[in-house]
Amino acid sequence: MSSKVNPDERNRHQLNSGSPTETYRCDGCETVYQVAGAEQPTVLCPDCKQVATPHSDLMAKREYQIGYAKYLEARRQATAAMRRFESRDLALARGRFNDAATDFEASVCHFTAAMKEATSHSVADSCDLARKKATCLWQAVEWLGGATYASEQGDESRAARYRSDAEQQLAVASECGDLLNSDELQVTD
Repeated sequence: MSSKVNPDERNRHQLNSGSPTETYRCDGCETVYQVAGAEQPTVLCPDCKQVATPHSDLMAKREYQIGYAKYLEARRQATAAMRRFESRDLALARGRFNDAATDFEASVCHFTAAMKEATSHSVADSCDLARKKATCLWQAVEWLGGATYASEQGDESRAARYRSDAEQQLAVASECGDLLNSDELQVTD
């Protein structure tokens, strides 16, 4: 049985009265369900026939922690790549930039998942900020990898354009400020 809880919120339904409840969100239409009981049932949305999956700030924090670890590793790799780039060890720099890009991309995926799983605005906002900053840094290291390749090929004008594009992304990333350490992400679940 389901009933609307508040018409002003996104579609919210209550299944099984009682407590404790868990929040599930439909992966198709984003209808939100409050499900009571100790088991994790499979909730099929009657509106769009998609599966609703559990969502909570605690689940968001777990995803954020994984994303944050990937983010830190990507930052370490990008720093090492810049040292290689500045010392003109271009082949190793390009490999490090590629590794950093892979980890930044993974962090973006985890921060995005965390943002979608969050049930409070404060946690969702922190995850969104992390996603935006990691995306900018991912794009920057992609441009720096391209600049490294262009330098290897002797095309310094293209390398300079790529570095300029990377600097623009780095400037946007710095405007985002510092990310919360995963331990600082406050959850209420």
